[in-house]
Amino acid sequence: MAANVEVAVLIGLLLFIAKLGEEIAERLGFPGFSGSIISGILLSGAVLGFIKPEALEPASLLLVIGINFTLFLAGVEELSNPSILRPSLSEILLSIAILSLPSLAIALFAIEMLGLELQASLGLGTVIALVSAGPLMKLLLAKGSLENSDLGLMRIGLLAEVMGLIVFNVLIQGFSFLRLLETVVFVGIVFLVGRRMFDDFLLFIERHIHVKEAPFAFIIALVVMTGYIAELIGFNAAVTALLLGAFLSEYMQIRPLYLERVRAFTYGFLEPLFFIGIGIYAARFRARDALFALVFFVVPSSLKVVLATSYGFKLRESIAFLAKGGVDVALLLALLQGGLIGYDVYTSALLAILASVITASLAYRVKERSRDIPRQRLVDLRPELIIIDENESAEYAARLVAEKGAAVVVDRFMRPVGYIVAEDFATVNPRMLRRIPVKLFMRTEVPVVSSDTTISEILADPPLLHEPIIAIVNHKGEVVGTITPRKLLALLLSRREEHVKRGK
Repeated sequence: MAANVEVAVLIGLLLFIAKLGEEIAERLGFPGFSGSIISGILLSGAVLGFIKPEALEPASLLLVIGINFTLFLAGVEELSNPSILRPSLSEILLSIAILSLPSLAIALFAIEMLGLELQASLGLGTVIALVSAGPLMKLLLAKGSLENSDLGLMRIGLLAEVMGLIVFNVLIQGFSFLRLLETVVFVGIVFLVGRRMFDDFLLFIERHIHVKEAPFAFIIALVVMTGYIAELIGFNAAVTALLLGAFLSEYMQIRPLYLERVRAFTYGFLEPLFFIGIGIYAARFRARDALFALVFFVVPSSLKVVLATSYGFKLRESIAFLAKGGVDVALLLALLQGGLIGYDVYTSALLAILASVITASLAYRVKERSRDIPRQRLVDLRPELIIIDENESAEYAARLVAEKGAAVVVDRFMRPVGYIVAEDFATVNPRMLRRIPVKLFMRTEVPVVSSDTTISEILADPPLLHEPIIAIVNHKGEVVGTITPRKLLALLLSRREEHVKRGK
């Protein structure tokens, strides 16, 4: 019992520290996950020595599931537009060069200087050379607008990541031509079969199973199970989670409520624990290890920048290829836990990844953070104010409703007392419209929400979605805006269209 209490307290403490580190990193203009990793390093034996890797053993399942859900969302958000995987021949060649040359350089160094086996050296080189497409896209989108060269960067980065995942899977499972062929076929199924198959399965769940949250539960079950089923046939669990995200990207994007819940579950709990755990695995390093970290950073970074600038990209654009993220550190942890590298090499590689993240972020500084539409408060969206005074004539109300579809009725203190829709005028004599105040036939049970309510909270309340209009009130009960299902749909579609446009 005492051990369970200690584990629970440790998880809670790590979650709190991870989110605090994430907040500090984002305020400084760096990706949030880097703050969680650095927090873990500070707590680990590398610095303060407060927490040792062995302390994470009871919570190891959470960390593993955290890897899968982090990569699942990466698949949803990064691989949602297959059109980005239509590169030109020159882009394909550059992708191969950006992945292979740094990988081979690091592998040779690891064999000669670290004494690693060929399999471990190539795996380490692949992880360090990998381009993380998600962070790359976020860096480019931080500018606010995309240029043609940015689309090329996205295609090259994503292609390099996909190829790196294929190579890593082949290496980690033991190289053979048959294994390579199996992996390529498996990845090909993602774009040919998987998306439609899983979509149809979840649509079947929606239509025929009516218990609460059934589709959401099955999404969670799929993420948890498929990776380990894939392990049985020799495929990496984390990579499978990424591909599953690609399978379900379209389904998730058009169901913002489910996507928001998976994001909350992942970003609010599993991901921060995973990233701070990544940092805790770091070991105290010597000057020699710091030198290795410098080599792991400088050599692949220089090669990437030289290759990209030679291709025609500007220096800042070339630095974007240094972007790293959850995929990279997940694969690095797989090398450690698979016994292919030791804690000293792991720590050096982790420091190199952090240096790469910081360098890329400095080239594309994000001054302001923006939330997705479902996470935004109603007051931040500057909602329309479709209201009418209770003593106003029905004729004026009819004209307003004819234009807007519905209106909230307020008293002289701006408090909502009712609402009106087009059907309410069906029983009113048109000749009497000028003489009758709207309060005589308005509907009195006006739906009301706080201005601090988020879009996702409205989506989670089905009865609200059936209301023709909703009054948004401040802490004094005064109407500060209104929202309709039509306006809500327009907001969600605008976000979806923006996402697709940026991913083309």
